[in-house]
Amino acid sequence: MDEKKIKNKKRWNFFFISLLLFFGFVYLSGKTGYYETHLQRNTHLTHEAIKEFERDIAEGLPVDIKDYIDDEKPDYRNRYSRLGDNISKGLDVFLTEGVSKLAEFLKALFG
Repeated sequence: MDEKKIKNKKRWNFFFISLLLFFGFVYLSGKTGYYETHLQRNTHLTHEAIKEFERDIAEGLPVDIKDYIDDEKPDYRNRYSRLGDNISKGLDVFLTEGVSKLAEFLKALFG
């Protein structure tokens, strides 16, 4: 093979493996519930702030809304991470429903 072809093949292999690893990371973060845990933690902090607010009102202390609300943290998701998440959800649906329907079809065919 020509040296240039080998170099191009290595580049494509590197690109494909990088893309595959990136997809795997996005898929695993979706499956492990990382984002849902983050949202749940924020909800927990909100419940604590409500309880603290009610306690301060009951004690007659002066209240200011800025004392109870945390600064909202930016959402770093972009269209590529959302695309990866949608692909992983689609793959999950295919693997769970598609394979079970295929098994039912083969069972009906040979049963």
